[in-house]
Amino acid sequence: LLLSLLLGFLFSLFFLSPLIILAYRSKQYKKSAYYQITKNPYSSLKYDKGKFGEYATYLNLRGYENSGGKFLFNVYIPKSNSKMTEIDMLLICLKGIFVFESKNYSGWIFGNESHKNWTQTLPKGWEGDCHKEKFYNPIMQNAAHIRHLKNLVEQDVPIYSIIVFSERCTLKD
Repeated sequence: LLLSLLLGFLFSLFFLSPLIILAYRSKQYKKSAYYQITKNPYSSLKYDKGKFGEYATYLNLRGYENSGGKFLFNVYIPKSNSKMTEIDMLLICLKGIFVFESKNYSGWIFGNESHKNWTQTLPKGWEGDCHKEKFYNPIMQNAAHIRHLKNLVEQDVPIYSIIVFSERCTLKD
């Protein structure tokens, strides 16, 4: 009887612990400013690397909320050609506006501030081949975001550009 109770307890612990942890994390997530603003379901973070990268950036910076900082996510700003540009994340605080461009990439990232396009290089497999993806220079991308944002805010408000890459990549030149 004692052995069956012990096995039952271990079985429950093994299978219920992940569910309890998931429920706790989901509850904490729903309290976050990220969820309150985006309304992205917690499960979407698992399947969308971009959303997960934005949320991870927010988690690292959420302490600024304690001193009055406000976050905005996926902010659409009008461009001069009647199109829109999307800013991943803004932090508005007493020091100014921080404009974040989040890149939740892995692999090697090749590029510098003067290159129009950067390259993500991923190992492909045992053959030694690799997969390469080009993407627009995030420094130039954020500079454009800031240029358009400046049309909407007073000139004396400082605006700062922050580019965030995940720890899963290595920046190369």
